[in-house]
Amino acid sequence: MTSVLDDKRRVVLPKEIADELCLVEGSKVTFKTEKGVVAVKKAKEAEDSLREAMFWDPKRTRVPRPVKEDEIKEIWRRG
Repeated sequence: MTSVLDDKRRVVLPKEIADELCLVEGSKVTFKTEKGVVAVKKAKEAEDSLREAMFWDPKRTRVPRPVKEDEIKEIWRRG
């Protein structure tokens, strides 16, 4: 697959790649370069980080579970 760089240095991602990364209009991406190769990755959004935090198990049992309401209240009370 190829794409052309325009006068503003923009490149259009082929549909197949955008679909594979679940990118839609307005999606944010990150870039990484290594030895002349550019990697494009869907950027994490605030919602993703919040979702990860809500399913973090403080007992580190490696089993994700939702945080209970009373646990959230305790965290806020201590805060």
